[in-house]
Amino acid sequence: MEKMMLPALFISHGSPQLMTMNNSTTNFLKKVSSTYKRPKYILVISAHWVTNDLNILYEESPSLIYDFYNFPKELYELTYNANSSIEKSDEIITSLEKAGFKVNKNTSRGGYDHGVWSPLRFLYPNAEIPVIQLSLPYSFNQYELFKVGEVLKSFREDMLIIGSGSITHNLSDLSWGDENSKVKKYAKEFHDWLIEKLENAEYKLLLDQFATAPYLKLNHPTLDHILPLFVVLGSSSNKKGESLHNEYMYGNLSMDTIIFKE
Repeated sequence: MEKMMLPALFISHGSPQLMTMNNSTTNFLKKVSSTYKRPKYILVISAHWVTNDLNILYEESPSLIYDFYNFPKELYELTYNANSSIEKSDEIITSLEKAGFKVNKNTSRGGYDHGVWSPLRFLYPNAEIPVIQLSLPYSFNQYELFKVGEVLKSFREDMLIIGSGSITHNLSDLSWGDENSKVKKYAKEFHDWLIEKLENAEYKLLLDQFATAPYLKLNHPTLDHILPLFVVLGSSSNKKGESLHNEYMYGNLSMDTIIFKE
């Protein structure tokens, strides 16, 4: 009998302030992990750890990095005491290196950034599952990130792969004073273009047309929050993603989670 694979997720993690909110997005994130089996390991590629080359956080008990500024004091008092797994990290390194990727064992990073621990506080609040983090190598284009994901696909029997970023991410144009502000046209058009490609498994078109996607630069002045999606896409068998929780905050910040079930 064929073994059931865990899904792969791309989570739009939103503002750090989300961790202190109670709204439809937080309720969704608290429940989404009940829709699939419990993973033995979690692997996260976060928009908030950008390196030139591919790195893996090579620490057994990483601390937390509070890499956000000018937020309420209560956010800096939150904790998430997850451990990693050096043994599983070594397996991942071996597989990636066999595929031709050099992986640096990073022992100086210090811990998990909020792109890791902020969504995991909702999904797995007890922090009982080992969390492994790969960096986002900014020297890689979407095709290379996709190939990294293809290597990671073999781990999905017991490992939940998460790309943590945002479908749209223009912080300079957020309507900070209004969480439910009217959605801006450029955000919706990019979002809808991307979701259509994912839900129809048009991954080749997505890869080839990404640079000319509608309003790409307006939604992503820098690409760090969208690039983790390509790793998750590569880890999918049928390359078909389903949009969950199609909502926005502050007028242009998509809060979708994309699930790849196969």
